[in-house]
Amino acid sequence: MTRAMRLLALCGLSLLACASAWPQASMKTLSVKEIMTTVIAPATNLLWGASNVQTDAQWQELEQAAQQVIEAGTEIADGAGSHDAVAVNADWQASADEMIAAARSVLAAIQKRDEEALFNAGNDQLYPPCESCHAQYLPK
Repeated sequence: MTRAMRLLALCGLSLLACASAWPQASMKTLSVKEIMTTVIAPATNLLWGASNVQTDAQWQELEQAAQQVIEAGTEIADGAGSHDAVAVNADWQASADEMIAAARSVLAAIQKRDEEALFNAGNDQLYPPCESCHAQYLPK
């Protein structure tokens, strides 16, 4: 392998490491909408779309997505996006807490490698607080 190829590979790995750490490092400066669109929506879409999960890499990707939902929900509950009026609303906080608890159930199913439990937790526990919150707070 040439020196240029090694350097390119190292840069790629560094970029990948930074990209995976980005949401955690800068969520406090994001608005609620930015947290939702850049962290929570992609992660929940991955979780809800999971089917026929067969490899360790697929389970790991789902585990990371569930952890991102938990971390982003915790950041929102702890005041990230607090410059948005909605972030300090008690009903909003309750929805964030429900989402966190549901994401923990999803994570438990993933850690057990139980696709049926993942499906049930995702649809029966994670989807309702998201849908309810969107019905109340998402601009129409």
